[in-house]
Amino acid sequence: MAVASDAELGRVRRLHQLRSYRIASVLRLGVVGLMIAAMLSGTRRSEWAQQTVLIAGYAVVATCALALAFPRSRLRLGRGRLVQVGRLEPFVFTVIDVVMLTVFQVLSTNGLHPLLIMTALPILIGLDISSRRAAVVLIFSMAGFAVAVLEDPEMVGSIGVTEATFRFLLYGFLCVTAFVAVRIEERHTHSVAGLSTLREELLAQTMTASDVEQRRISESIHDGPLQDILAVRQELVELDAALPGDDRIARALTGLQTASERLRQATFELHPAVLEQVGLAAAVQQLATFTGQRSGIEIQTDIDYPIRSAVDPVVFGVARELMSNVVQHSRARSASVMLGITDETCVLHVADDGVGFDDQTVARRLGEGHIGLASHRARVEAAGGRFTFLDVPVGTHICVELPIAR
Repeated sequence: MAVASDAELGRVRRLHQLRSYRIASVLRLGVVGLMIAAMLSGTRRSEWAQQTVLIAGYAVVATCALALAFPRSRLRLGRGRLVQVGRLEPFVFTVIDVVMLTVFQVLSTNGLHPLLIMTALPILIGLDISSRRAAVVLIFSMAGFAVAVLEDPEMVGSIGVTEATFRFLLYGFLCVTAFVAVRIEERHTHSVAGLSTLREELLAQTMTASDVEQRRISESIHDGPLQDILAVRQELVELDAALPGDDRIARALTGLQTASERLRQATFELHPAVLEQVGLAAAVQQLATFTGQRSGIEIQTDIDYPIRSAVDPVVFGVARELMSNVVQHSRARSASVMLGITDETCVLHVADDGVGFDDQTVARRLGEGHIGLASHRARVEAAGGRFTFLDVPVGTHICVELPIAR
């Protein structure tokens, strides 16, 4: 297995952290509900006032955590880019969990139900992906559980020291289980990062081989058939000058002109020299122009991409495939292409007003043997990007995002 790079390990950790952070934010609301039920069924009415204040404060914290995990911008974007979670946010909220639930138990005299609520702490902590951080928090959680039991003399007196010790050992077992789960998740994260690094290495090798092959075919067409056609056309031009008025020569010249233009377009789409000479922006613009001229579809462009990046060949390949699908399958009258940079990410939008297609269409066409779009989608995702079908009332709108590697 490939050794995971620091960047890839960080990316995988952020993905796992975001997933765990969101699960914990939803579970935290459930804990608030259980605290309310424990207060109503397991504590004295004289204790309800102070417990209500504590639960209300914890509910505010839980709501804030949920809002940070699922911001409105994220909900509007649907399947857009992931939100970023700071390193301290999960730790801070976990510390608050430990403090709030421990204080809730301390405020409850002879409350078995509030004590049971503390068993939710190992579950919340078990969603972490850092074994060191989880170990520290779990130790403090066990200390808080011990304090909660010792501070309740009625409970200790009613159940005895042996039963209290058993409850503490049971809680300790839950904490150890949570730590083992965190440790397994941490190892899993390293494994996923290593596999992702290996996939990116294979992608790079595949793209290099594909680029070399396409360059060879492009040069072969340019230096062979295209030059032969141009030579024949030149001879016909000279013959037309010597024998004017022959319609057959004129038709032959027109056919050779069309053939040479199509061969030039084919060599451009196979391996555009403009991509290496002046960059992705000019290559996509020229591709859109050629596609519009060939198909008769009105293609509008909005391109603002002034840099060069290692992902440029991948983006151009996706743009080429998407425009080809617009011409061959969409039956569209107009289309648009947008290329730009947002937050160190290359963003490509291709939209049309045609018949439309979605993930199911791609899967069906893949089953029929059409691997073009599916292969480009796999390349985008292997490079750490996202290939998204956006919901539109008419036609198709595809958004491709790739992190820029300068």
